[in-house]
Amino acid sequence: MKLVPIALFVLLLAAPAGADGYRWVKGNTHAHTRNSDGNETPRRVMRWYLDHEYQFLVISDHDVVTDVTYLDSDRNDDFILIPGLEITRAQDRLRLHVNALNPKRAVPTAALGRTAAETLQNSVDAALAAGALPQVNHPHWRWSITADDLLALRGVRLFELLNVNRDSNNFAAGGRPGTEELWDSLLSRGMVLYGVASDDTHDYLGDFTLGLAYPGKGWVMVRVTELTADAVCAALQQGDFYASTGVELADVQISDKEYRLAIKPLGDTTYTTRFIGRNGAVLKEDFSLTPAYAFRGDEAYVRAKVVSSAGELAFCQPAFVRK
Repeated sequence: MKLVPIALFVLLLAAPAGADGYRWVKGNTHAHTRNSDGNETPRRVMRWYLDHEYQFLVISDHDVVTDVTYLDSDRNDDFILIPGLEITRAQDRLRLHVNALNPKRAVPTAALGRTAAETLQNSVDAALAAGALPQVNHPHWRWSITADDLLALRGVRLFELLNVNRDSNNFAAGGRPGTEELWDSLLSRGMVLYGVASDDTHDYLGDFTLGLAYPGKGWVMVRVTELTADAVCAALQQGDFYASTGVELADVQISDKEYRLAIKPLGDTTYTTRFIGRNGAVLKEDFSLTPAYAFRGDEAYVRAKVVSSAGELAFCQPAFVRK
């Protein structure tokens, strides 16, 4: 049994937390300010995430890069702002949005295509042309993006598995698949794709009620040796992170033999870890704080999902397995 090259690359990066300078940093890759359709200033948006113990934030206003250089001026606060923008395209009622994370130069205008997949590819290509990391956003908002649309894309490895907002339709219901089922469909068909959780924040004022896109609901924990925009984006591109709505992991390890986690317990909360393979099949359930799965070699891929008794989740990225 062996891991295919992409999984092996992730394996080589997956040093234990704290070893060789690696550590986990918490961040959000999707947030808006008054520069597009958010209801707070960039400085106050930054302040919310800094005050709530995040280490990084991508400000991704619609079709404009918000200048973060004058905001992110304290080099000693263990927090960075990463520039970005949300390339915002629509076809009829479909919403086809792609984040460009950490662009190095101006993001060119992405033309509308003849199909949803072509429009998405144009946006991915625009992000790449700017030296940015592309991320496909909220695929099930208005049920806009299908598995076939995503499968046709080239040059993208990130998508919003959980865009934690009322209209994002993350979960399976009514005979429609959720984004997790969408992910398994793509992984089973050989696509290398990593799942992000994000706030897609717009609302920072008043009460945080159901219909609002408020902060702090979904995030990524990224393993880096240094807290820089380039290091964070490199780890995201390589799948060296997990997505969370509250479950915290001390470690994620993938070897040529097994997939292993270490869960940080909270109070009397209990946990179930499911190791998931081809077509979403549950390969093993583990109730311990150190769940592990030994590869058989015929799974195609293995990913891990942790569910807590408080209803919180963590999603770890797939390891691709071949005999």
